[in-house]
Amino acid sequence: MKKLFLLSIAGFVCLSTYAQLDKTKLSLEVSKTNDHNIKLLSSYTWKRTIEGFSEGNQVVSILSSVTMGPDGKPVNQIIEKSGAGQKKPSKKQAEAAEYIKNAVELIGKYVFMSTGQMVDLFNKGTLSLLNDNLNAEAFNFITKGDHLKYSFDKTSLQYKGQEISTMLNGEPVKATVTFKFVDDVNTVDKVVLDLPAKKIKVNMTNTDFAKKL
Repeated sequence: MKKLFLLSIAGFVCLSTYAQLDKTKLSLEVSKTNDHNIKLLSSYTWKRTIEGFSEGNQVVSILSSVTMGPDGKPVNQIIEKSGAGQKKPSKKQAEAAEYIKNAVELIGKYVFMSTGQMVDLFNKGTLSLLNDNLNAEAFNFITKGDHLKYSFDKTSLQYKGQEISTMLNGEPVKATVTFKFVDDVNTVDKVVLDLPAKKIKVNMTNTDFAKKL
């Protein structure tokens, strides 16, 4: 058992070293995979639901129709939007809803990065291989004080998950992003946001994927 454990550690070190030596090549391969996946995703449309809570009370619910724009970023068209029930939202609730909107926009910059940013992530970040995961980790990448840890399938180089910590108006924003396959297309499944300074939590879910006619 001890021998097997040592062999596993040795294998992890060797794989990590290999990844370090091939950063440029690996960054280009991952970027190519990501670009191809976004191209496939551009032929779909889907629904995105955002539910925001402040101190446990729901302050916003937004249902949007989403597709990919020519720049590889999602384009959202709001179908339905509601606030705190049927009552007129208080000033505090309205401020929370605006803060949620800004946090969602900020995290979107991390979830859907450009090809150049993907290359930088692999070239400047720390890479490691563990089990079936290729991990890329970076600090101060888009915003000073941010911390990213992205996981990819080591064989297909498709996204498996993202852990994001960043700042909005000097306050922490944390996001956990999970992915799923729709047909053969890798796409975001859920995003969970935590804004502890404001006691706000946000759940974003993508559903009802359909090919464009």
